[in-house]
Amino acid sequence: MSTLILLGITLGIIAIFLLLKPEAGFDFARKYFLKSGFQYGTVAASLILAVAIYYSAASSKFPALFEMLALFSIVGGVICVLLPPSIFKSIVSWELNIFSPYGRLLGICYGLLGGFLLYAAA
Repeated sequence: MSTLILLGITLGIIAIFLLLKPEAGFDFARKYFLKSGFQYGTVAASLILAVAIYYSAASSKFPALFEMLALFSIVGGVICVLLPPSIFKSIVSWELNIFSPYGRLLGICYGLLGGFLLYAAA
């Protein structure tokens, strides 16, 4: 199964969760995303995701787009590893405070992005 299909399905599940109970998703994020290990987990996931997307880009309908997405994922991972933990934690906290009122709108956006990934991989 293609990485893009798995990513699309995952984003669809997150979208459903955010549409049904948006505050529960943000409570989960506040509980786990502000821990010190999250920064390095983000870096590892970003680099693994970049490699997986890059290798599955050739079989998609938009290979150049997904190669650029993989490149942005690598750049994001490098930036996250260079940030001091206190600054990374403050950025995550700021983002959670800014986006928490818009949980259902984020759910719609995740659903659209997941649907696009499924379309691109098919």
